[in-house]
Amino acid sequence: MNNKLLIFLLGVMLSGGVKAQQHPSYTQYTLNRFALNPAVAGIIPCSELTMGNRRQWTGFEGAPTLYVSSFHTRVNKDDKYPKNFHGVGISAFDSREGFSATTGVKLAYAYHIKLARNYRASVGVFAGIQNKSFLFNQINIANKGMDPALNREEGSTIVYPEISPGGFIYNQNFYAGLSMIQLYPARIDRIGTRRNRLTGHYFLTSGYRFRGRILHYIPSFLFNFSPFISPTMDLTLTVEYDKTISLALGSKYLNSGYATLQLRLFSSVTLGYSYEYALNEISNVAPTTHEIVLTIGSCNSEGRETKFICPAYE
Repeated sequence: MNNKLLIFLLGVMLSGGVKAQQHPSYTQYTLNRFALNPAVAGIIPCSELTMGNRRQWTGFEGAPTLYVSSFHTRVNKDDKYPKNFHGVGISAFDSREGFSATTGVKLAYAYHIKLARNYRASVGVFAGIQNKSFLFNQINIANKGMDPALNREEGSTIVYPEISPGGFIYNQNFYAGLSMIQLYPARIDRIGTRRNRLTGHYFLTSGYRFRGRILHYIPSFLFNFSPFISPTMDLTLTVEYDKTISLALGSKYLNSGYATLQLRLFSSVTLGYSYEYALNEISNVAPTTHEIVLTIGSCNSEGRETKFICPAYE
């Protein structure tokens, strides 16, 4: 394994007294919103399937990779203009970083209510399990047995529950959401220094659609924060042409810049590709990150017309 990456991963995942990033990051958070907030489930009056793959720092041995898929739908779809409604969904992911691998699956429930002036609000919760594995026998460094964080186990696995609540508010032009991933503070007491604990990650996101005749402009942000670590911020500006093609430019807390192209291939299929380039020290070794997201919805195929819809999903 590349020594620079090994030092980075050890610092992130095995430091007993340090809280670290424990949740996958996304560049296309606008196209994969349900993965970060359970309150999004059922926001459109049909079903939606999303699949994505992220390959970070291409060229690093053992660099982070992520596979994610999700499905959500509205329960009472036959009611064309419901005052209140329910949404359900499921999300699964597989994340790998060097000698660490995490897989998870979780179910979602959301309840949407109508507010004044065409606003709606929703609350939801994820409930599921995650499986985290550490393969310390893949670490190739001298005197590994002298480090108490590495010599306890040749391979270790821990399974723990996940409970993640969220809230969302939206109308035809505006949306904002706040979610907490990993409310349950699971301990990883059989790995490394035996002092590790998972901590909650908070995701605050918002955006606004400035509508034109053909071109639409959508500035948005994703703010990620967690106790004892530095917060991060994604700032994105999306320009959409006739609801068929969009180009987004953004920066991930000034450590990287990215460009995203999204194409509506058919009436119900959207494909997005992101190219991200590191602007910090990692650029000397492996500066590029690639992300692909495919979304398939059933609204148009079911011939539905909606009176109310969130601007992020148009």
